[in-house]
Amino acid sequence: ANPPPPPPEDDDIARLHPAHVSLVMAAGDSITAAFAARGTPWEARDISWSIGVGDADQITLPWLLSQYSSKVEGMSTTAKIPKGITHLPHGDYHDGTDHLNVAESEGAVHDGSLVEQWGILSSHLSNYQDLEDRWKVLTIWMTANDVCGKCDHDLTDTHYLEDWVNGTETFIHNITSATNKLYINLISTLDLSRVAELQREHTYCDIEHKYLFKECGCIDRGNDTQLKMLDNNVHVMNGELHKIAQRWKERLAGEGRKDVAVVVQPFMEGLGKQIDIDFLSDLDCFHPSHAAHQTLAIGLWNSMLCTDGREKRCGIYFSKDMKPTCPTGNSTFYTGKDVTPVVPPAIKMYSAN
Repeated sequence: ANPPPPPPEDDDIARLHPAHVSLVMAAGDSITAAFAARGTPWEARDISWSIGVGDADQITLPWLLSQYSSKVEGMSTTAKIPKGITHLPHGDYHDGTDHLNVAESEGAVHDGSLVEQWGILSSHLSNYQDLEDRWKVLTIWMTANDVCGKCDHDLTDTHYLEDWVNGTETFIHNITSATNKLYINLISTLDLSRVAELQREHTYCDIEHKYLFKECGCIDRGNDTQLKMLDNNVHVMNGELHKIAQRWKERLAGEGRKDVAVVVQPFMEGLGKQIDIDFLSDLDCFHPSHAAHQTLAIGLWNSMLCTDGREKRCGIYFSKDMKPTCPTGNSTFYTGKDVTPVVPPAIKMYSAN
């Protein structure tokens, strides 16, 4: 069936409908670069959950937007080998196909990646006509490589955490100063100890991570106490994202700006036992698989459209069986107060097994 006609485009972001969006952007690390998503050492950027072009068989956020908007640009279109492997994350941008996907494998705030990614993004925005008149969605997920290895000490009230917050804030300041009509997704992170559990439950993955790979600090070889601290620090950083969103809501209101929103999309918060081995790449049992990228895309889309009952995730739980929410003519993306949802029940919702 054809989607219902959208409302007329408005300059107030509180009335932003999916059909109004015509530019997508993303900043992040190897997850958003879609490293190993197809089980190979390539970045499957064309199917990246938040910024890949996607298709009906591999749903992405831009593909979902394109079902309602007559024109969507900015998505990455081609799978690539990570660029400059010896000096990652720096320079992992593929001109001509990445477009406004500036995510870099091994990207991390503490390595200056958001500074570099802003430089790339700002230099490419001018490639798009009528930039100031177009609604844009920017998705930022840059936590994993900053929390990886933080398994022995609580990050609360540390300079390290403060630097991560400041790096994220600076990126938001830069983009909101440079352009308008902008919906910014801040993505909070699932409990990473679950990745360690899955690796150790499956012989192939266990051997890989005992002898071949060293990824994300204590996920490979950490003990239970370290993994508990890792999850604690994920929660600490997620909490800081919520504070950032609330500060920006107050700041934008104080400036009278109705054309920008900064929103935490918390659909992964507290997820652990729900994640199963199908969520992880066949290559390294660490990065998200192609199936996971589709689930992440649908999770993000549904969260953006979750406006009533957000504390309980609008009754939608993270699962590979999730269906994308179908917007009505009156649907809008969420721009209200920051909400931290209740943790979903700890049952397996990802695998059908």
